[in-house]
Amino acid sequence: MGSGHHGRAVRVCRLLLLVPAMACSGVAVPGSGDAGPISLDRCPTSGPGALVTSETCWVFTPAAAGADPAGQNATRPNYAVEPSGAASGQLVLILNGSGGSPGQLVVDPTRNLLNAAAESGHHVLALAYRSDQAVAVLCAGRSDCFGPTRNTLVTGAYTSGADSSLADILQDEGIVPRFAAALGALAAARPGSGWASFLSNGASDAAAGRIAWERIIVSGHSQGGGHAAYLAKLFPVMRVVQFSSTCDAPAGTPAPWTAADSGWATSPASAFFGFSAPTTFTGGVPTGGDLNCPYHLAVWNHLGMDPSRQYDDAAVCAGVGPHGASIVCTVSYPRWVALFRD
Repeated sequence: MGSGHHGRAVRVCRLLLLVPAMACSGVAVPGSGDAGPISLDRCPTSGPGALVTSETCWVFTPAAAGADPAGQNATRPNYAVEPSGAASGQLVLILNGSGGSPGQLVVDPTRNLLNAAAESGHHVLALAYRSDQAVAVLCAGRSDCFGPTRNTLVTGAYTSGADSSLADILQDEGIVPRFAAALGALAAARPGSGWASFLSNGASDAAAGRIAWERIIVSGHSQGGGHAAYLAKLFPVMRVVQFSSTCDAPAGTPAPWTAADSGWATSPASAFFGFSAPTTFTGGVPTGGDLNCPYHLAVWNHLGMDPSRQYDDAAVCAGVGPHGASIVCTVSYPRWVALFRD
């Protein structure tokens, strides 16, 4: 993802329906490094991570798009959905929570976040990134740790004040470098399918400079939702949708980076949405409901989010804990669709 990589020959292999052979063609992926050929495969339609859609869906790994294969989650597949009909001209970036993966966001083959985002004609990319450790565990109650730690995981560059365990982070483990590389790979592999419209400047050495942020909706669950909010701190995105997040509030006090007056490229008051199962408090102490992210409402208010966009009423379904209910309980599917619409 760093400077000095100007393109590479890529073999794009597409699995043809009803034909066992692979059809391949050579293209160039600008700025994606020299990791060898990339292969786009159809999304699975059965088994774990199965996604059934009327749209076009592909899977490929960050390593295939140029990331170091030794990097965390570099060999877990990204999911990329492109509209089969009229496109909205917007892309929804979805980030999984701690210890998760893009495939685990597909909790039901048809009623899932990716399909909900695609219903309005959006392109959708669920991205694998360095997410195995929870930010709350890394920072362990240190309020000033949260912002630098998120900055490190978002940019792929260690930031002073972040948890020291992240000092070894690879640049291409970060969300922004993997996002830019994925877009470059998709634009080259699928010309005419709309992915190139989300690239701002293909000649830029900086990953962030290659992304058309003003056309991006950022979203995520738990840790991923907090990263979505942090991306909006750095870049002027269209919208932020937080599911059971942001959770950065040790002992109930929101972390400094979440303050409405702390500097934002995107206004939380006009562009942020939140959807979560509620937390129950007894004597000011969280005792039920979403105990993994108990102070999400406090953080939403600290961000300056419009109260009319704070949906603290996600249904909880059998066998699902309240923290995961916002993205797992399929009764909420119509709510998910609405959250991604203009």
